[in-house]
Amino acid sequence: MKNSGQYATILIVEDIHWIRSGMKKAVEGHGYRAVEVTNDAEAFEIAERDSFDLIVTEEELPTFNELMTRLRDHPTLSSVPVVIVDPDADDGARYGDAYLLADYADISSLLASVRR
Repeated sequence: MKNSGQYATILIVEDIHWIRSGMKKAVEGHGYRAVEVTNDAEAFEIAERDSFDLIVTEEELPTFNELMTRLRDHPTLSSVPVVIVDPDADDGARYGDAYLLADYADISSLLASVRR
């Protein structure tokens, strides 16, 4: 997946710093551009200035419900695929229109989601 001739840009919405930075490092290590934010408000603020090919978040994010509702209702972000990290999920399962990923550390599953 590419964005304007470049590798895909992935928005990581995660409140825990070490998880967020680990995801960013792993994604960038595979040649993708990653932007990290800590909550839904930051996600929508940055979305006004940038476009994204994929959004990665997790169900335990304190603002998860707000994020998912706002994404669904947003005129441009509603079409961006979402991957939700949920340790209780089967990889590839669905949560509405979003894909589920069992382990944030499983970068190959994440990147497979990017390529869909």
